[in-house]
Amino acid sequence: MNVKKEYMKLFKRNLFLNNKKSKVIIEEVSQEIDDILSKYDDDKVAFNEEMEPAIYKAHRLTKENSEYIEDLGLINTLKYSSKVPHLNMKTKMKVGNLPLINISSGFNKDKGDYDVAKGIVAIGSKARGVIALGKMAYGLVAIGGISIGILSFGILSAGVFSVAGLAFALLLSLGGISISAIASLGVISLSSLAASGQIAMANFVKTASKVSENIPGWFEILSNNITIIVLIFEFILVAVALIIFYFDFLSKYKYNK
Repeated sequence: MNVKKEYMKLFKRNLFLNNKKSKVIIEEVSQEIDDILSKYDDDKVAFNEEMEPAIYKAHRLTKENSEYIEDLGLINTLKYSSKVPHLNMKTKMKVGNLPLINISSGFNKDKGDYDVAKGIVAIGSKARGVIALGKMAYGLVAIGGISIGILSFGILSAGVFSVAGLAFALLLSLGGISISAIASLGVISLSSLAASGQIAMANFVKTASKVSENIPGWFEILSNNITIIVLIFEFILVAVALIIFYFDFLSKYKYNK
């Protein structure tokens, strides 16, 4: 086995820095490995005696050389978040006092809680931002298990426009159980103005067995295309579930592994 070749392959695969930083560090580590191997007749002995495990070294150097998301790149930051027990990184770029992107994952032992990701785009178990993605998300556009926003998607959502398993909205809600002040569509729909579903309660209703007279035209268009709307709704829920899975269960699983 070519010790250096296998070591460097594993090292490069677990180094999550941008191309410029990675190139410099890879060259330094390669030279370091050559210096160590030159002192031994047996490469395996050199490995056991002086070479730091490749994965650990790559992760340590990633941490030591990254202060901002720009140091890694967005994709590398997402990958790296699943390799470490805790991560909270922001972009150097800001809009006002908020970082453009804040990504947080894993349990913060120092706080005894999960960090709250706060940014224009916030991603984490707890997220607050203009666009927020997480298990608990709050923002203008919120996507998460529990989401609150102007436009919210999730398992339990509340907003002006809401799409969820259990959806509450001021104007329009879509969900398994859908409750809205103006219009709702779902299996069970409740609204003060218009509702459509298997079970619907509102001033104007549209179900398989009943259609109110003078139902608003815009709502009739929505209810007539309910199949497409439900399909979109299901895709959104699957996407939400995957986001939650990645930033919670998957990150823990990969780290422990």
